[in-house]
Amino acid sequence: MNETPHSHSMACREAIERLYEYFDRELTPEVRAEVEHHLRACAGCVRHFEFERAFLKFLEARARGRGAGPEVRRRILKELFEADEQ
Repeated sequence: MNETPHSHSMACREAIERLYEYFDRELTPEVRAEVEHHLRACAGCVRHFEFERAFLKFLEARARGRGAGPEVRRRILKELFEADEQ
């Protein structure tokens, strides 16, 4: 992406597509700033992000409580992504 920060208004779909990259801090600083700018302006996306963040924290807590390692989280996320693509 050769865009400058805030060169366009990020659409909800793009913000949601970037959700897990955002949580995992895998975005460039420019794209992260665009997502954060969108979240400041879009209550619907904020609610979606908050739900997903809470869900991930729940999964992590459950996995730790049962002694499961990061592989379980990766498998669950993979299955979630595959289900979302169908």
